[in-house]
Amino acid sequence: MRVNIQPHMGQGPMATYWPSQVHHMRARQLLCGAQRNRTGPVIREDVTVPQVGWMWDSGSASATRKSLKAANIKAKKSLGQNFCTDDNILSDIVTAARVTAADAVIEVGPGTGNLTRHLLVTNAQIIAVEKDDTLIERLREQFQQASNLQLHHGDVMQLDLQQLVQQAATATAAAGQQTPQQHPDALHSSSTSRTSSSGAGQSPSKRKVKVVANLPYNITKDFLLSLLPQGDVVSELSIMIQEEVAQRLVDPTPSRPDYRAMSVITHYYSKPVYRFRIPKEKYYPVPGVDGALVTFKLIPAAKRLPVATERGFISMVNKAFSERRKMLRNNLQPTYSTQQVEAALSKADIRTDVRAQDLTVEQFAEVYNNLQHLLVAQTSSG
Repeated sequence: MRVNIQPHMGQGPMATYWPSQVHHMRARQLLCGAQRNRTGPVIREDVTVPQVGWMWDSGSASATRKSLKAANIKAKKSLGQNFCTDDNILSDIVTAARVTAADAVIEVGPGTGNLTRHLLVTNAQIIAVEKDDTLIERLREQFQQASNLQLHHGDVMQLDLQQLVQQAATATAAAGQQTPQQHPDALHSSSTSRTSSSGAGQSPSKRKVKVVANLPYNITKDFLLSLLPQGDVVSELSIMIQEEVAQRLVDPTPSRPDYRAMSVITHYYSKPVYRFRIPKEKYYPVPGVDGALVTFKLIPAAKRLPVATERGFISMVNKAFSERRKMLRNNLQPTYSTQQVEAALSKADIRTDVRAQDLTVEQFAEVYNNLQHLLVAQTSSG
């Protein structure tokens, strides 16, 4: 049954939609309305934020620009540095991330420590990773009395993220005790170990870890590809990313112009939730676009959509979107023949002339599994 929707005055004639389309449209309208109307905090908590170190003589994140200038420190474009300077937003981020004293938190890019001191209020065990040579020394001086904070100097994309996560989980298990800080060099590893999808080798008895990050926008995709598969040891990622990217990633609706491979991968590994918009004016230096906080609730391996192999599934999804105008059966060649793809689509009750952007995450998984069954059957008969 189709549904007729009368548009607002002056917006054109009545339109007819399928119920599923109406659901997605109304969800997007509610989301956009919430973003436009949000002027206050998520939850304002009555807490005392510590005023420590060189950045906090004024007791406010708004002094970031002045403090950096006084210390003759310039934000590095090469590192994508933009520091959030609004304490209300910083408080909202911690509240939205639901950080408690029982958590282990990995903070990526603490920078000037603006967000770090709000995280410290929660009494969570925090491991912060900073790449900037100058700021890491400032952070060490600033937070030397913080017993629940460990600082690592290095590029988060060059560290062994699994080992870092395990260390954070261990820190939580030993909450209230001083956890020995591992030398940062021990965290360096090859890209293969960084992108393992199962988080194998982690003790199931240890608490899961939360990740909070004010990411440089240019590493968002690589960071997510490394962390999204870690659902067995990481519970949530709460990260600040570009507003446009945030909108794209949280919406699972296919057939959109901005529906891409990363949309499918994101919803295969997680349940993303849009939290709130962060105006670009709340950063220093002011970036060219607004930001947004998104929480990615990671799905443990056992609860994900079943696929023959995750590596093969992700590879197929990426290949399917290699040329948007082409049909799926053409994009998947030569890995799969036209006949194989058409047979897999038909078995899933999907049109054989479909394009990648028209498939849901569930349909992608079904098509991939059908293709694997076909390959196995053909190999056995051959």
